[in-house]
Amino acid sequence: MKKNTHSILLGLLFAGCFFAAVPARANEVIERIVAVVNDEIITDHDLDLVMAPVSAQFRTLYTGGELDARLKSARQEFLNKLIEDKLILSEAKRKLVIVKDIEVDEMLTEVRNKFPDREQFLKALDDQGLTEKRLWNRFHDQTMTQKFVNYEVRSKVSVSPGEISAHYKAHESDFTQNERVKLQQILVREGSRSAEEAKVFADSLAAQIKEGKPFEELAKTYSEGTEAKAGGEMGWVEKGQLLGEIDEKVFLIPLGETTPPIKSALGYHLFKVTEKQAASAKPLAEVRDQIQDLIFKEKVKRRIDTWIAGLRKNAYISIRS
Repeated sequence: MKKNTHSILLGLLFAGCFFAAVPARANEVIERIVAVVNDEIITDHDLDLVMAPVSAQFRTLYTGGELDARLKSARQEFLNKLIEDKLILSEAKRKLVIVKDIEVDEMLTEVRNKFPDREQFLKALDDQGLTEKRLWNRFHDQTMTQKFVNYEVRSKVSVSPGEISAHYKAHESDFTQNERVKLQQILVREGSRSAEEAKVFADSLAAQIKEGKPFEELAKTYSEGTEAKAGGEMGWVEKGQLLGEIDEKVFLIPLGETTPPIKSALGYHLFKVTEKQAASAKPLAEVRDQIQDLIFKEKVKRRIDTWIAGLRKNAYISIRS
C-alpha cells in the first residue's frame, strides 16, 4: 500500500465532524479518566488518539520546552473539542436519535476494505489500542452525533439569494480569475533518446511549424505527451500553474504563436497559444455555489457555537486532568 496503514485508520476515524470516544470494556486495562460529561467519559487514550496526527507533526517541528508547550496547548484544545462532542452525544442519546446497525456495519466494512487483508486491519487497530468492537462503537456514536447535528443545526440553516449577492459585491476581489491561456503542446521526451537528440528533434518540429505545418498534425504524430491524440490540446491554463520558465514564456508570446522548444526535466516542450483571457472578476453565476457553501458553513458554525453553549449550561462537566 502507498500509505501507512496507521495513517489510513486515523484518517478514517477522524473523517467526521466530531470525534466520539468510548470507554474501555470491563476486561480491558482501565484507562485514566480525564473528563466526565454527563454520563459520558473521556480517557487519556481517547485524547491521545485524536491528538496523534498533530503530536507526530509537532515532534518533527519542535523540541524541548517549545514542544512541551505546544503539546500542552493542543491537548487542551482537543480536550475542549471532545467535551463538546460528548455534550452533543449525550443530548443525542437523551433525544433517542436512532442509528441502525447496518449503517455502522457499512462504515466498518469500508474501513476494513482500505487494508490489503484482515490481519493488517486488526494489527492497525491493536497498535492504537483499539478493538473492532470499540471501533464499531466509535462509528456508532459518531453517526448518532452527526445525525443529531444535521437535524438540530444544519437543517435549520438556509442561505438566501440576497445574501449571496451581497457577499459577492462586498468581496468581489476574492473571486478574481488570473490571466489564462488555452494551449496546445508537443512534448519531445528524453530517455529513449539523448538530450542532444531530443533538442535536435524539437528544433526540427519548430522549423516545420514555422514553415506552415499544422501544429495539431505534428502533435498527433510526434508528441509524447498525454494529450497527443487530441492534437496536443491542454485546455485553459492560469498564470502561475506551469513551471517558472515555461509559465513566463507561454504568457509572453502573442495569440496564435508557438514558443521555441523549452527545456524541462521531461525533455523539450513546444506550446501554441490558441486563446487568451486577461485577469478579470469571475461572474456571480460561476461562484454562486462557492459563496453559498461559504455562508452556509459560517452560519452553521455560529449556530453550533450558540447551541453548544446552551448545552454546557445544563450539563455536568468534570475535568480531571
